Amino acid sequence: MDTDLGLECNPRLPAGWAFELRLHRDTAGDFIGTGLLRLRGVDMCYLTLASLDNERAEALRRIKSRVEAWLDEWHSR
Repeated sequence: MDTDLGLECNPRLPAGWAFELRLHRDTAGDFIGTGLLRLRGVDMCYLTLASLDNERAEALRRIKSRVEAWLDEWHSR
């Protein structure tokens, strides 16, 4: 997957993890997309990211928050 990640969205990832992101706009103009979290090259989680925001910076902030929350939950198990 190609990635649309920029410096604005830099989720903290534990060693061995990688995150890829594809963004586009829906008909209302909000950013939506898909994300992929991998652990040492193995696909671990596909994220469907809807209704993020119509501003790219805010959309990326929300993505960062969701990715970090997912990883926190994963590591708590």
